[in-house]
Amino acid sequence: MSSTKKQIKVCPKCGDKKYNLFNHEGKLRAKLCSCFICYECDGEGRTFHQDDKGMAFLADCSFCFSFRKRLRLLNDSGIPGKFSNATLEIYQPIGLQNKKALSRAKDFLDDFRISPKQSCRGLLFMGGPGLGKTHLVVSILKQLILEEEVHGKFVDFFQLLSDIRHGYSHDQSEMSLIEPYLNSSVLVIDELAKGRNNEWEQTILDQFISSRYNAADKITLFTTNYSDRCSTSNDKNGRITSLQKQSLEEKVGDRILSRLAQMCDFIKMEGEDYRTKIKPPPRIIHQKN
Repeated sequence: MSSTKKQIKVCPKCGDKKYNLFNHEGKLRAKLCSCFICYECDGEGRTFHQDDKGMAFLADCSFCFSFRKRLRLLNDSGIPGKFSNATLEIYQPIGLQNKKALSRAKDFLDDFRISPKQSCRGLLFMGGPGLGKTHLVVSILKQLILEEEVHGKFVDFFQLLSDIRHGYSHDQSEMSLIEPYLNSSVLVIDELAKGRNNEWEQTILDQFISSRYNAADKITLFTTNYSDRCSTSNDKNGRITSLQKQSLEEKVGDRILSRLAQMCDFIKMEGEDYRTKIKPPPRIIHQKN
């Protein structure tokens, strides 16, 4: 007798992850895939139970509540939508320093899984633009939220400063905009030290760093285009590709830099901006008849 193995169909939409990630108006969004079925609550998210006195009450579904919560946390994280497909697996490092950066990102996740209740040291990825610094920190944050149910936030520091200025004209306080980030278990601060570096910006930055520094149970990940010292970058032919006239210390001050060094490991990345290597598609010119 011949036997045929039953083929297991993989969902073509989600690859059996049971959710889909997409870019919605510039922000990352997660949505349950149509293939997801919860036999406990029929997709309602809640089920009926009875207490000791026979009284019926509604409670969160024990089967899918945690899964739905992780998707909600991801939707509330503020991660830019263009990183919907970003993972550590698809990051392609060029050069030894960037390979080390990827390895350190993976080690960070391994350490967190081993001791999730013990605060790990944060990470600060530093280097020129277009090296994949934001790709790495976003990939870490996404994985922590989806796998470990971590309450995490992403903030572009330069954009936050703009939002605070805008909030002044609408009677919004600084703290109302800053507090959600300060309270998150894991915070990604992108574009650290970008800006004019005036007294007001330094005050906002100091609020952030001091709050995260004093919170022993919180982890902060950073990216910055500035290094810990002034430097030049060269291509394989020895030509200067970028010149950094200011160091991170000159941008943020020695007090903040000292706290950053106590909070996290500095990871240097180097190389050429990969964005300049991407050629735009050719324009199609339609000739008029």
